Amino acid sequence: MTWSAATAADGHADEGFERWREVVCQTYTRLSPERLGETPFAGEIRMRPIAGGASISRITSTGQLVHRRARDVAAKPCDALFVNLQVEGRSTVRQRDTETRLEPGSFTLLDARRPFAMRFEGPFRQVCLHLPLELFEESRFDGAGLLARRIDGDTVFGAALREQLQALLAGQEAPDIRHLAYLLRLACEGGRRPLLADEHLAMLQKHVAAHAGDPGLTPHAVAAHFRISVRHLHKLFAHSGESFGRHLLRRRLERSLQAILAAPDRPITEIALDSGFSDSSHFARAFRQRYNQSPRAVRRAAALRRG
Repeated sequence: MTWSAATAADGHADEGFERWREVVCQTYTRLSPERLGETPFAGEIRMRPIAGGASISRITSTGQLVHRRARDVAAKPCDALFVNLQVEGRSTVRQRDTETRLEPGSFTLLDARRPFAMRFEGPFRQVCLHLPLELFEESRFDGAGLLARRIDGDTVFGAALREQLQALLAGQEAPDIRHLAYLLRLACEGGRRPLLADEHLAMLQKHVAAHAGDPGLTPHAVAAHFRISVRHLHKLFAHSGESFGRHLLRRRLERSLQAILAAPDRPITEIALDSGFSDSSHFARAFRQRYNQSPRAVRRAAALRRG
Protein backbone atom coordinates (compact mmCIF):
# COMPACT_ATOMS: atom_id res chain seq x y z
CA MET A 1 0.00 0.00 0.00
CA THR A 2 1.31 3.44 -0.92
CA TRP A 3 0.24 6.88 0.27
CA SER A 4 1.68 10.25 -0.72
CA ALA A 5 1.05 13.95 -0.21
CA ALA A 6 2.63 17.20 -1.37
CA THR A 7 2.25 20.96 -1.14
CA ALA A 8 2.43 23.43 -3.99
CA ALA A 9 5.66 25.24 -4.82
CA ASP A 10 4.27 28.52 -3.48
CA GLY A 11 3.98 26.95 -0.03
CA HIS A 12 0.27 27.83 0.27
CA ALA A 13 -1.11 24.32 0.45
CA ASP A 14 -2.14 23.46 3.97
CA GLU A 15 -4.50 20.89 2.46
CA GLY A 16 -1.51 18.89 1.21
CA PHE A 17 0.12 18.71 4.62
CA GLU A 18 -3.21 18.04 6.29
CA ARG A 19 -3.51 15.05 3.98
CA TRP A 20 -0.03 13.98 5.11
CA ARG A 21 -1.15 14.08 8.75
CA GLU A 22 -4.04 11.79 7.87
CA VAL A 23 -1.71 9.42 6.01
CA VAL A 24 0.74 9.23 8.92
CA CYS A 25 -2.00 8.56 11.47
CA GLN A 26 -3.66 6.01 9.21
CA THR A 27 -0.38 4.12 8.72
CA TYR A 28 0.95 4.17 12.28
CA THR A 29 -1.04 5.61 15.15
CA ARG A 30 -2.20 9.03 16.36
CA LEU A 31 0.70 11.44 15.68
CA SER A 32 1.07 15.21 15.28
CA PRO A 33 3.30 16.10 12.29
CA GLU A 34 4.28 19.75 11.79
CA ARG A 35 5.85 21.52 8.84
CA LEU A 36 9.25 23.15 9.21
CA GLY A 37 8.95 26.57 7.65
CA GLU A 38 7.05 27.30 4.44
CA THR A 39 9.19 25.35 1.98
CA PRO A 40 7.38 22.97 -0.41
CA PHE A 41 6.63 19.60 1.16
CA ALA A 42 6.43 16.13 -0.38
CA GLY A 43 6.15 12.77 1.31
CA GLU A 44 5.45 9.14 0.51
CA ILE A 45 4.85 6.05 2.65
CA ARG A 46 4.99 2.50 1.32
CA MET A 47 3.60 0.07 3.89
CA ARG A 48 3.37 -3.73 3.95
CA PRO A 49 1.40 -5.57 6.64
CA ILE A 50 3.05 -8.60 8.24
CA ALA A 51 1.37 -11.41 10.14
CA GLY A 52 0.64 -10.95 13.83
CA GLY A 53 -0.30 -7.29 13.69
CA ALA A 54 3.16 -6.15 12.61
CA SER A 55 4.00 -4.03 9.58
CA ILE A 56 6.97 -2.56 7.76
CA SER A 57 7.05 0.73 5.91
CA ARG A 58 9.41 3.03 4.06
CA ILE A 59 9.01 6.78 4.53
CA THR A 60 10.50 9.22 2.01
CA SER A 61 9.89 12.86 2.80
CA THR A 62 11.14 16.39 3.11
CA GLY A 63 11.80 17.89 6.55
CA GLN A 64 9.21 17.92 9.31
CA LEU A 65 8.67 17.61 13.04
CA VAL A 66 6.63 14.65 14.30
CA HIS A 67 5.28 14.43 17.84
CA ARG A 68 3.36 11.76 19.66
CA ARG A 69 2.05 13.92 22.44
CA ALA A 70 0.41 12.86 25.68
CA ARG A 71 -2.98 13.76 24.22
CA ASP A 72 -2.25 11.54 21.19
CA VAL A 73 -1.42 8.63 23.48
CA ALA A 74 -4.64 9.19 25.44
CA ALA A 75 -6.77 9.53 22.29
CA LYS A 76 -5.38 6.42 20.63
CA PRO A 77 -3.40 3.99 22.84
CA CYS A 78 -0.97 1.79 20.93
CA ASP A 79 0.89 -1.14 22.51
CA ALA A 80 3.66 -1.28 19.94
CA LEU A 81 7.37 -0.79 19.50
CA PHE A 82 8.60 1.26 16.52
CA VAL A 83 12.00 0.30 15.14
CA ASN A 84 13.19 3.26 13.03
CA LEU A 85 16.14 2.64 10.70
CA GLN A 86 17.70 5.75 9.17
CA VAL A 87 18.47 5.09 5.49
CA GLU A 88 19.15 8.60 4.16
CA GLY A 89 19.38 12.00 5.82
CA ARG A 90 19.51 12.55 9.55
CA SER A 91 17.01 12.84 12.36
CA THR A 92 16.88 13.76 16.03
CA VAL A 93 14.74 11.52 18.23
CA ARG A 94 13.61 12.13 21.80
CA GLN A 95 11.69 10.00 24.30
CA ARG A 96 11.58 10.37 28.08
CA ASP A 97 14.92 11.94 29.10
CA THR A 98 16.91 10.64 26.13
CA GLU A 99 17.68 12.42 22.90
CA THR A 100 19.78 11.01 20.09
CA ARG A 101 20.79 11.82 16.53
CA LEU A 102 20.40 9.10 13.92
CA GLU A 103 22.88 8.82 11.06
CA PRO A 104 22.31 6.64 7.99
CA GLY A 105 22.69 2.98 8.95
CA SER A 106 21.76 3.45 12.61
CA PHE A 107 18.42 2.77 14.23
CA THR A 108 16.49 3.35 17.43
CA LEU A 109 13.46 2.08 19.33
CA LEU A 110 10.39 4.11 20.32
CA ASP A 111 7.60 2.98 22.64
CA ALA A 112 4.20 4.06 21.26
CA ARG A 113 2.69 3.92 24.76
CA ARG A 114 4.66 7.05 25.69
CA PRO A 115 5.14 10.49 24.11
CA PHE A 116 8.08 10.96 21.75
CA ALA A 117 9.34 13.40 19.13
CA MET A 118 11.25 13.11 15.85
CA ARG A 119 12.80 16.05 14.00
CA PHE A 120 13.92 15.84 10.36
CA GLU A 121 15.75 19.01 9.27
CA GLY A 122 15.83 18.04 5.58
CA PRO A 123 14.95 15.31 3.09
CA PHE A 124 15.19 11.83 4.56
CA ARG A 125 14.32 8.19 4.12
CA GLN A 126 13.52 5.81 6.97
CA VAL A 127 12.35 2.24 7.33
CA CYS A 128 9.90 1.67 10.18
CA LEU A 129 9.20 -1.75 11.65
CA HIS A 130 6.02 -1.80 13.77
CA LEU A 131 5.99 -4.68 16.28
CA PRO A 132 3.28 -5.44 18.89
CA LEU A 133 4.76 -5.39 22.39
CA GLU A 134 3.14 -8.73 23.18
CA LEU A 135 5.85 -10.29 21.01
CA PHE A 136 8.37 -9.58 23.75
CA GLU A 137 6.35 -10.73 26.74
CA GLU A 138 7.84 -14.23 26.75
CA SER A 139 11.38 -13.25 25.81
CA ARG A 140 14.17 -11.83 27.92
CA PHE A 141 14.43 -8.79 25.69
CA ASP A 142 13.56 -5.52 27.39
CA GLY A 143 13.94 -2.50 25.16
CA ALA A 144 13.08 0.07 27.88
CA GLY A 145 16.74 0.96 28.39
CA LEU A 146 17.25 1.43 24.65
CA LEU A 147 14.42 3.86 23.90
CA ALA A 148 15.63 6.78 21.77
CA ARG A 149 19.22 5.56 21.94
CA ARG A 150 21.23 5.19 18.76
CA ILE A 151 22.07 1.58 17.93
CA ASP A 152 24.78 0.72 15.43
CA GLY A 153 23.32 -1.01 12.40
CA ASP A 154 26.71 -2.02 10.98
CA THR A 155 27.32 -4.93 13.34
CA VAL A 156 26.85 -8.51 12.11
CA PHE A 157 23.33 -8.77 13.52
CA GLY A 158 22.50 -5.18 12.64
CA ALA A 159 23.38 -5.86 9.01
CA ALA A 160 21.27 -9.04 9.10
CA LEU A 161 18.31 -7.06 10.41
CA ARG A 162 18.72 -4.39 7.74
CA GLU A 163 18.90 -7.02 4.99
CA GLN A 164 15.75 -8.68 6.32
CA LEU A 165 13.88 -5.38 6.34
CA GLN A 166 14.95 -4.55 2.80
CA ALA A 167 13.86 -8.02 1.66
CA LEU A 168 10.43 -7.51 3.21
CA LEU A 169 10.06 -4.13 1.51
CA ALA A 170 10.99 -5.80 -1.79
CA GLY A 171 8.05 -8.17 -1.38
CA GLN A 172 9.80 -11.34 -0.22
CA GLU A 173 7.90 -13.76 1.98
CA ALA A 174 7.84 -12.64 5.59
CA PRO A 175 9.53 -14.88 8.17
CA ASP A 176 7.88 -15.89 11.41
CA ILE A 177 7.29 -12.63 13.26
CA ARG A 178 9.05 -14.08 16.31
CA HIS A 179 12.18 -14.39 14.17
CA LEU A 180 12.07 -10.65 13.49
CA ALA A 181 11.78 -9.95 17.22
CA TYR A 182 14.70 -12.31 17.91
CA LEU A 183 16.84 -10.67 15.19
CA LEU A 184 16.04 -7.26 16.64
CA ARG A 185 17.17 -8.41 20.06
CA LEU A 186 20.49 -9.67 18.65
CA ALA A 187 21.03 -6.44 16.72
CA CYS A 188 20.35 -4.34 19.82
CA GLU A 189 22.60 -6.38 22.07
CA GLY A 190 25.39 -6.36 19.50
CA GLY A 191 25.07 -2.68 18.68
CA ARG A 192 24.99 -1.06 22.08
CA ARG A 193 28.01 0.23 23.94
CA PRO A 194 29.88 -1.83 26.52
CA LEU A 195 28.49 -1.53 30.03
CA LEU A 196 31.64 0.15 31.33
CA ALA A 197 31.32 2.92 28.75
CA ASP A 198 27.68 3.37 29.80
CA GLU A 199 28.78 3.83 33.40
CA HIS A 200 31.44 6.37 32.44
CA LEU A 201 28.95 8.31 30.34
CA ALA A 202 26.39 8.28 33.17
CA MET A 203 28.98 9.84 35.52
CA LEU A 204 29.77 12.54 32.97
CA GLN A 205 26.09 13.31 32.39
CA LYS A 206 25.42 13.50 36.14
CA HIS A 207 28.31 15.96 36.54
CA VAL A 208 27.03 18.10 33.64
CA ALA A 209 23.51 18.16 35.13
CA ALA A 210 24.87 19.27 38.52
CA HIS A 211 27.07 22.03 37.10
CA ALA A 212 25.12 23.12 34.01
CA GLY A 213 24.75 26.63 35.45
CA ASP A 214 28.52 27.16 35.40
CA PRO A 215 29.40 29.15 32.24
CA GLY A 216 32.93 27.72 32.48
CA LEU A 217 31.73 24.14 32.06
CA THR A 218 33.66 23.16 28.94
CA PRO A 219 34.75 19.80 27.53
CA HIS A 220 38.27 20.52 28.78
CA ALA A 221 37.03 21.33 32.30
CA VAL A 222 34.93 18.17 32.53
CA ALA A 223 37.69 15.99 31.07
CA ALA A 224 40.19 17.42 33.56
CA HIS A 225 37.79 16.75 36.44
CA PHE A 226 37.54 13.07 35.51
CA ARG A 227 41.20 12.84 34.41
CA ILE A 228 40.35 11.66 30.92
CA SER A 229 41.27 13.11 27.54
CA VAL A 230 38.94 15.51 25.77
CA ARG A 231 38.95 13.10 22.83
CA HIS A 232 37.70 10.26 25.04
CA LEU A 233 35.01 12.53 26.51
CA HIS A 234 33.70 13.39 23.04
CA LYS A 235 33.84 9.71 22.05
CA LEU A 236 31.66 8.70 25.01
CA PHE A 237 29.05 11.33 24.19
CA ALA A 238 29.17 10.53 20.46
CA HIS A 239 28.20 6.91 21.16
CA SER A 240 25.06 8.16 22.92
CA GLY A 241 24.00 10.01 19.76
CA GLU A 242 24.14 13.37 21.55
CA SER A 243 27.30 15.49 21.52
CA PHE A 244 28.65 17.11 24.69
CA GLY A 245 27.56 20.54 23.44
CA ARG A 246 24.01 19.44 22.66
CA HIS A 247 23.72 17.62 25.99
CA LEU A 248 24.94 20.66 27.94
CA LEU A 249 22.56 22.95 26.04
CA ARG A 250 19.63 20.63 26.79
CA ARG A 251 20.49 20.55 30.50
CA ARG A 252 20.76 24.34 30.64
CA LEU A 253 17.42 24.78 28.90
CA GLU A 254 15.77 22.29 31.27
CA ARG A 255 17.26 24.20 34.22
CA SER A 256 15.96 27.51 32.87
CA LEU A 257 12.47 26.08 32.24
CA GLN A 258 12.24 24.85 35.82
CA ALA A 259 13.30 28.27 37.13
CA ILE A 260 10.80 30.12 34.91
CA LEU A 261 7.96 27.97 36.21
CA ALA A 262 9.10 28.02 39.86
CA ALA A 263 9.89 31.74 40.14
CA PRO A 264 7.29 33.77 38.17
CA ASP A 265 8.66 37.14 39.33
CA ARG A 266 12.32 36.48 38.69
CA PRO A 267 13.79 38.31 35.65
CA ILE A 268 14.25 35.98 32.70
CA THR A 269 17.66 37.47 31.89
CA GLU A 270 18.80 36.58 35.40
CA ILE A 271 17.49 33.02 34.96
CA ALA A 272 19.37 32.72 31.67
CA LEU A 273 22.63 33.79 33.29
CA ASP A 274 22.10 31.47 36.24
CA SER A 275 21.45 28.60 33.84
CA GLY A 276 24.86 29.03 32.23
CA PHE A 277 24.00 31.28 29.26
CA SER A 278 26.19 34.31 28.69
CA ASP A 279 24.10 35.68 25.80
CA SER A 280 20.39 36.35 26.35
CA SER A 281 19.69 36.36 22.59
CA HIS A 282 21.25 32.91 22.20
CA PHE A 283 19.22 31.72 25.19
CA ALA A 284 15.95 33.01 23.70
CA ARG A 285 16.61 31.37 20.32
CA ALA A 286 17.63 28.04 21.84
CA PHE A 287 14.64 28.06 24.21
CA ARG A 288 12.16 28.71 21.39
CA GLN A 289 13.76 26.04 19.20
CA ARG A 290 13.43 23.41 21.93
CA TYR A 291 10.04 24.30 23.41
CA ASN A 292 8.37 26.01 20.41
CA GLN A 293 7.57 29.01 22.61
CA SER A 294 9.46 32.01 23.97
CA PRO A 295 10.39 32.05 27.69
CA ARG A 296 7.86 34.82 28.32
CA ALA A 297 5.11 32.91 26.53
CA VAL A 298 5.77 29.90 28.73
CA ARG A 299 5.62 32.09 31.82
CA ARG A 300 2.31 33.69 30.70
CA ALA A 301 0.79 30.28 29.99
CA ALA A 302 1.86 29.01 33.42
CA ALA A 303 0.36 32.11 35.08
CA LEU A 304 -2.97 31.53 33.34
CA ARG A 305 -3.09 27.95 34.58
CA ARG A 306 -2.34 29.05 38.12
CA GLY A 307 -4.82 31.92 37.92
